[in-house]
Amino acid sequence: MGPVWPPARRGEMGRMVHWQGLFCPARLHRAKAVVDGQRQEKECGPMRVIVVGGGIAGLGAAWRLREAGHEVVLLEKDAEPGGRCRSVQWNGLWAVTGAFAFLGSEDNLIEQARKLGIHTPQEVVDLTAAHRWEVLVRRSRTVDFGAFDLKSAALHRFIPMAEKLRLLAALPALAARMRGADPRDLTSLSALDDVGACDYFRRLSPTLADYFLEPSMGMFCGYGEDDFSLAWTAWSSAGRLSWATRSMWSFKTRGAGQLTWALGRNFEQDPGTDYRLDRAVQAVHVDRDGVRVEATGPEGDEVHAGDAVIMAVPGHRVAPLMPGLDAARRSFFGGIDYAGHHIFYYLLDRPKGALPDTRVLPAADGFHRTGNLRFTDLGDGRTFAHSQWKDAGCRRHADASDEELIALAWGDVTEVVPELAGSQPSDSFVSRQPAAICKRPVGFVRRLKAFRALGPLPRVAFCGDYLSNSTVGQSHWSGLMAAQALIAGAR
Repeated sequence: MGPVWPPARRGEMGRMVHWQGLFCPARLHRAKAVVDGQRQEKECGPMRVIVVGGGIAGLGAAWRLREAGHEVVLLEKDAEPGGRCRSVQWNGLWAVTGAFAFLGSEDNLIEQARKLGIHTPQEVVDLTAAHRWEVLVRRSRTVDFGAFDLKSAALHRFIPMAEKLRLLAALPALAARMRGADPRDLTSLSALDDVGACDYFRRLSPTLADYFLEPSMGMFCGYGEDDFSLAWTAWSSAGRLSWATRSMWSFKTRGAGQLTWALGRNFEQDPGTDYRLDRAVQAVHVDRDGVRVEATGPEGDEVHAGDAVIMAVPGHRVAPLMPGLDAARRSFFGGIDYAGHHIFYYLLDRPKGALPDTRVLPAADGFHRTGNLRFTDLGDGRTFAHSQWKDAGCRRHADASDEELIALAWGDVTEVVPELAGSQPSDSFVSRQPAAICKRPVGFVRRLKAFRALGPLPRVAFCGDYLSNSTVGQSHWSGLMAAQALIAGAR
């Protein structure tokens, strides 16, 4: 296990501390506090920051704050941290319930893992080859598109020559704009945000739009073809931080969930972090005197007070939690929508044999629900399989039970893989993710640019996938930057 920092100066762990002083540089004046109902005098020192949300963004924010010596209260609604980057043990296997791998280009994740002591040759596994994928075309043949790369896809032998010529004529100008984009700033390509990516590419190549772009976005994100603009697609597929990277990695133990599990273990043992799981935040109040967060936990209602707050929840949950939020920011958060992305797991009592490695399923051929399938031979006579649903299927069956969802999903599997017709998995489960990945439809990037132009709020910072990309690395980076902004503002 990596570092556990010495405690920042604070009241006894677990006791309610209400600060009633102004947000100030450390040690410049004395602030009054109420500790378990008794007023005390205390010199203003490190900030007490409440982080609302224990996904990878919130965990990254908490880490950066603790590195700088500040006190953290970390509140997470679930029984374990990680959000959409977690794993569960099932039948002796580690099954991830969200993100499958990390991009090798996102150095902040590698640095984080090294600081935790878990980025070692014995623990890290290269998954680059495993992320090649085959599209089932017209329900009759498969086409290997390799890695996600617009340029390579445009030149692929499957693209008809007339469409390829139109793509080759248009892509250089688009590529020039992509190269000029800031890899850390999605809004640097806001000028391309007036058209949907599928609409743009369909005019050039219906084949590319239907059999590469839509199915790949359905596989990675659960997106439908109207859920992502050209601005986001161009930005997220260019530059050193893009999905076009040639390297993907994870951990042998727990998979991608190893990172958030290790972060959670660190904060659990850290005396400078008030680490609270199973806490459903009800409201966040901010005024000139500080921050007050109301939450409900296993023992009833709680109130946490501090100097500042980091909102590390999915974007569509921010405004409902902040009743005092101004109209302009409330409008931005109210317009954020998330795609569902359920993951189904099956254990088959048979070797993989002739079963495919991967099948990616295009909506153009009627696959609006299941987006992709994958089969892995366990080497002991069993096969580990999973499928993922697109947002359309998640919404359509939002009220179904887990058992009903599993039955529907298995029906889709046997339709695509007839060899499995009439058989049943020996075990199965579903990880339901009704709000998995932020959508970026036409106009979203410009709204994000306008939101950023509003500037920071006193005592408040925001982080999450909606501010950047939905990769684990960029979500984590947004948490680091949110913490850094608060630290800089307190000096």
